[in-house]
Amino acid sequence: MVSIDITWSLPIQIINFLLMILVLNYFLYRPIRGILKGRQETIKGFEGEIAGMSEQAEGRQSEIETRLIEARRDGYQEKESLKSDGQGEEKRMVDAANQEADEAISRIRAQIAGEVTTAREVLRADLAVFSRELAQKILGRSLS
Repeated sequence: MVSIDITWSLPIQIINFLLMILVLNYFLYRPIRGILKGRQETIKGFEGEIAGMSEQAEGRQSEIETRLIEARRDGYQEKESLKSDGQGEEKRMVDAANQEADEAISRIRAQIAGEVTTAREVLRADLAVFSRELAQKILGRSLS
């Protein structure tokens, strides 16, 4: 059997243990706790920066959306303005074309009227000759 004897070395071992705890606490545990506390503070600082940047990003996102809405509205207004300008230009061009067509029709009608008048005068001049020839054909004899 194993027997444990309490001897004079037990108090020395206890003192050695307590001294080792103090030395380890001073040289090992405190620096490690300080490093961990610093990391925790750094992480909290980063989290605060992240929250601030997130709020800033959300603000910029809403600003971008507002500007985008304004740009779309301005673009739509510009499109409508150009569209109405184009329609006005189209109306002006159609009116000009209609006026030119009316002028051309008037010139052609005047020309036709002149040609009809000329043709009537020519036909009136030749009417006696045609009448005589027609009468000769109908009667079948000469009208001298």
